Amino acid sequence: MKNKHPYAAVVLVLGLAMAGLHLADLLLWSEADTGFAAAGSVWLRYIPWLAAFALPYLPARRAAQPAGLQDTNKPLGVCMALAGAALLASGVAAGNTARYAILYPEVLSGSCPVWAAWADLLLPIFAGAWLLNYAVRAFSGFGLQRQRLGSSLLAGAVPLVFLWRLIWRFQFAPASLCRMPCTLRVLSAAAALLLAVVLIKIFLVPGLPCGHTLYAAGTGAFLLCTGLELPQTLFETARGMLTLPDLLTGIGIGLFGLCGLVCAWEACGKETE
Repeated sequence: MKNKHPYAAVVLVLGLAMAGLHLADLLLWSEADTGFAAAGSVWLRYIPWLAAFALPYLPARRAAQPAGLQDTNKPLGVCMALAGAALLASGVAAGNTARYAILYPEVLSGSCPVWAAWADLLLPIFAGAWLLNYAVRAFSGFGLQRQRLGSSLLAGAVPLVFLWRLIWRFQFAPASLCRMPCTLRVLSAAAALLLAVVLIKIFLVPGLPCGHTLYAAGTGAFLLCTGLELPQTLFETARGMLTLPDLLTGIGIGLFGLCGLVCAWEACGKETE
């Protein structure tokens, strides 16, 4: 069988390079407080990211499920544990806001209604718990071989938390194509949502032919979540622009992109029979 892991290595190198380029853009060529381009055209900044989306269409795709995700996978377990811990912590950190919204609903009704405060509290906690659970399974074994498919109801919390982030960022912090951080955060939430859906399909429906989809979703999540969201989060944290829940959420999404890198690597390797 032809070794196609080098395609995943290209994803890793490109993701790191683009993360460095984005950080340099934030530090040198953009307005730190607004995200607007201070030098050069903002449209030129989109060209590398649009070009990067051609990667999923390299001849690294497979029809069947990767064999590396059928039983144990320690690298994926580590990445899921880190992302799950960050998301769970972000939900816990949102507890004070939720408590305040419940006690004084009229004060935050415009910016953070009670139902939104509950979503900020509960969804990251459930999603983080599910990721931590499957991190343990990644070390001990999961999938059809061990008849431990898990609950589809509980698994739904993972895409829901990313869908909620996507809606919140698009509606309450409207994305402008000329304001890079807002636009990119919408895109990174969408990439995380897509990878979450594909991962759940793999874990709950063993044998489903989705190798190409996994490679594409994993590549997109690594480039947008780890390569974009993580540097952006760290940059804004250094400037004191983020609350603790937003900081932990950004870190969690960035670490979830590492799960995408592992999945892209496995999608280029051996497949199930």
